[in-house]
Amino acid sequence: MREIILDGHEMTTKVAMHDYLKNQFNLPYYYGRNLDSLYQILAKETDPIKIVLKNKDSIAIGYGDALMLLSLDLTQKNKNYDFDLIS
Repeated sequence: MREIILDGHEMTTKVAMHDYLKNQFNLPYYYGRNLDSLYQILAKETDPIKIVLKNKDSIAIGYGDALMLLSLDLTQKNKNYDFDLIS
């Protein structure tokens, strides 16, 4: 299982967050730089992935909870995902 660690300290602005997510998940060129696009791409993933989110409260205002909920939703709809939250 591939583990992707997402550090909120690297996502303090919306632009920085999407740059970071693109790099961490190795997203394709057509990534729309929004959470809907991220979800659509990741939902199609067939390889097992564990997402670890740390320092959620440092993420750009309004995006920390949304990113956590997106990750939790992925684990419910795609058995290839696992999610952990680290304060």
